[in-house]
Amino acid sequence: MAGDDRISHLPDDLLQHILYFAPAKEAASTSALARRWRTQWLSSGAVNLDTSSYPGLLYRKRPAFVRDADAALAARGRRWPLRKLTFRVEGNHRDNIRLFLRHGDDIKGIVLTHVAARSVEELCIDARLEGRPDGVYYDLNVPSLPSENLRVLRISGCRYLKIPPVSVPVALPRLEELRIHFCYDVQLQGLQRVIDSTPHLAVLDLHSVCIYSEYDVPAAAVDYGSPPPATLRCSSVTALVLSDCTWMDRLHGKDTTGVNLDAPMLRWFRYKPNLNCPVALKSQATSLTRLDIDFCHDPCAATHDQIWASLWQCVETFSNTRVLKLKWSDIEHVSGSETKKVQLPGSNMVLFHNLERLELEVHYMPGQSKAAGEAIAYILRCCPVISKLRLSLSTTLEKHHRYADAYRVKDQLDFGKSVDQFFSRHGRKNPMITYEVCDHIHGLSGESFACLQSSLRSVSLRFRREKTDIFGVRLVKFFAENAMVLEKMYIDDGNQKLHEHINHTVGRWVASSSSGFAVLPLGSHWQ
Repeated sequence: MAGDDRISHLPDDLLQHILYFAPAKEAASTSALARRWRTQWLSSGAVNLDTSSYPGLLYRKRPAFVRDADAALAARGRRWPLRKLTFRVEGNHRDNIRLFLRHGDDIKGIVLTHVAARSVEELCIDARLEGRPDGVYYDLNVPSLPSENLRVLRISGCRYLKIPPVSVPVALPRLEELRIHFCYDVQLQGLQRVIDSTPHLAVLDLHSVCIYSEYDVPAAAVDYGSPPPATLRCSSVTALVLSDCTWMDRLHGKDTTGVNLDAPMLRWFRYKPNLNCPVALKSQATSLTRLDIDFCHDPCAATHDQIWASLWQCVETFSNTRVLKLKWSDIEHVSGSETKKVQLPGSNMVLFHNLERLELEVHYMPGQSKAAGEAIAYILRCCPVISKLRLSLSTTLEKHHRYADAYRVKDQLDFGKSVDQFFSRHGRKNPMITYEVCDHIHGLSGESFACLQSSLRSVSLRFRREKTDIFGVRLVKFFAENAMVLEKMYIDDGNQKLHEHINHTVGRWVASSSSGFAVLPLGSHWQ
């Protein structure tokens, strides 16, 4: 082999760590390299079964997959206990995946009930279409899982998560992390039993899960009006993700009216809301540090005001957070009526008195910056003490542009040249900058914001400056002229030509401002 064999010079513990993440077929093949490698893959403590390691069509992979799975598990013993088990099936058609999993013997069941799996601490079961993680293909019986030592459980592509009745105990005494993605049918009462059986559960991640509430009540006692709110108790959870989940009430055959979340230890919450079933925190999460909300417009909502109300009904129960990241797509669908109400005496506002950092990602239609300005103004007014603001602007057309990847490649080529020009400008005037930026921004101009007066010290702005849309440039001017204690402003104008497009204009605004802050290219500061 040409060159030095650097991998062979690595220590055993590092080689075993690398093989911990390798597919079982490739990991086992390393035993043929040299005597030193014969047991390295066994010492890693992991078996990662992956159909992508085998050539050909999915249904033809089954015999070799079963053979290698049995051999990899049988090679384990007391000397090399199994700590991580991954079972991943990927195909190009839904029926092929279902046939692979269910034809003849249940491969999944054979793997999970193998004697070597009893010591597993990390278990991942994943079935998906090629390039797409969505879809449901198999049933999973919770009591069949190796539960005694399990610390991490990741499930994806499950059709029905079977949880036994109350008479059958569920015990996961060491579980710390539970992630369920793309699961069609999960009973709320059963899920609650699983959570209650995990006293050390710290991470709960539910993404694209249909959760059903059921009640053992006589049919005559059923009220067929609006279903009651669902309740989810997570007494030990510190990190929670609820994304694109559907909460249904089987007795009423419709969405529940809301979800009451009882999570007193919560520190980080990521939420992509279902507007028909808003989540509200019912316990005082005094340690809450970060709140991430991905808010998408729902075209089925009755009115635009209901969209706004649903969002803030959730947000107000998390108002003690220190970091808020809000992603807002199609912001122009929110009417201005609600934002205008905040200027009226006695209006009920959500105030984030402890918020230190605010991150906004806003999408809007070109020419519809009025709604964006009003929404940004509302949020700034709710955050009186923030010291750091990160604002990313993009148009909804840009978001779906077919040439987005080509734009990014060209931007990277322009970036190095632009930064060199920016730092070597030495006060030279750029003849390309001949325009004047309009001062007025709906909702922002002429208004007073507590954070701009006393606390905001860092602003990061990311946008794409176009001839037909200079909303981002207008925001730069607004913060340059109105942020009284601003120390640094980081700017990325989208096509990375900071020197050519904006720096001298900003320089004039900085000279006329009272704070005398530094203007820097955004670069990696956004990360």
